[in-house]
Amino acid sequence: MNRTEAPELKDIHRLDINNFKTITLNNGVPLYIVDGVEEDLVRIEIRFPAGRWHENKHGQSHATPAQMKKGTAAKTSLEIAEAIEYYGAQLDTSSGQDHTAVTLYSLGKYIKEIIPVVEEILQEAIFPEQELELYKERKTQRMRINAQNTDYHANRKYNEVIFGDKHPYGYAIKEKDVDNLQKQDLLDYYRSYFNIAEAKIFISGNIKEDVIRTVEKHFGHQQKMNNPDSATDKSLHTLTENKFYIPHKDSVQSSVRIGGISIPKDHPDFPELNVLNTVFGGYFGSRLMSNIREDKGYTYGIHSSIGHNLHGSYFSIDTEVSNEVCKNVVHEIYYEMELLRSNIIPDDELSIVKNYMLGTFLRATDGPFNRINVVRNIVLSGLDISYFNRLVEAAKTVTPARLQELANQYFVKSGMKEIVCGNIP
Repeated sequence: MNRTEAPELKDIHRLDINNFKTITLNNGVPLYIVDGVEEDLVRIEIRFPAGRWHENKHGQSHATPAQMKKGTAAKTSLEIAEAIEYYGAQLDTSSGQDHTAVTLYSLGKYIKEIIPVVEEILQEAIFPEQELELYKERKTQRMRINAQNTDYHANRKYNEVIFGDKHPYGYAIKEKDVDNLQKQDLLDYYRSYFNIAEAKIFISGNIKEDVIRTVEKHFGHQQKMNNPDSATDKSLHTLTENKFYIPHKDSVQSSVRIGGISIPKDHPDFPELNVLNTVFGGYFGSRLMSNIREDKGYTYGIHSSIGHNLHGSYFSIDTEVSNEVCKNVVHEIYYEMELLRSNIIPDDELSIVKNYMLGTFLRATDGPFNRINVVRNIVLSGLDISYFNRLVEAAKTVTPARLQELANQYFVKSGMKEIVCGNIP
């Protein structure tokens, strides 16, 4: 190897994420496996179709997984924590709009001892009243602290404006919603949506046969049941007004959110729209950052993104600015949007964006833990694995003319909702 010469630069033709295995357990549960680390590390992520979309009562989808580890028919919260800690493992729960994740990190040699504890939590959680009261107290306290910040109010209003205040994605949880949660609410939600037979399991790390056998033994026997549909209103009610101002007395800065309903991942335009968003506000060298941060010095950061839920996608521009320059920032956002509509993106600028995106895709597939995340996101979105390479292909081949066409279709000021929370003079 001649270390005086730089390595040869190579084009990224295709990123292979197909090197994973799929196994179906006896009860039909799919197991997605990415092997490939030398260390004896295993991550097992169980994804349940349980999120805000499935609630019958506001707050159920967050409180239930948060309280699952607080006691079972045979173990107290302390005993569960000690059982997991004894083997140096970690068990996390997190909830979202459409799914809940139960994720185990462990040494492979202790999987046989740890998995039964996870199974017990998923089948025999009892949600002790005392633990629930502590949760409610802490949750409301966090809400009061967050309510002091402008971004908290701007984010809540943005979701309400885009989806409607009754929609599962749009409602803003209130203190009274937390106070009204009862043990039976959590039990009902738990029994309806935390059946392992309805889940998908994603395993990565150093995966030996005994890991698979242990998962099959403990998670391959439960049978599917008829899950009830939640009774909440799922109709989309985007508000007709375009501008919303939320006064926040004594605040030294304002939070700005601009956006609207967008296209889903499986829309033919999305891979190329993803490139356009990156040019506009999707990375550090974007148009928004170059103008509003680097040139004007109005903010430390501004970002645009296209977010996806199973039943609704959205476009969002987010930033925090001083009250005095807030109106100027909003003007510059629309100015940059109009530039993309009226002018072709220079080839050299687009080349930088393309290389950045290809590097991001490359990092996303580097190692089994990153690769399983890509597989998981595609699977849970109901897409096939070829979707990822469609993103790569768009980043390589989209033309400036095509991006201008997309800007004129999707970056339309009259279709944007504008939310500002602050103390505007």
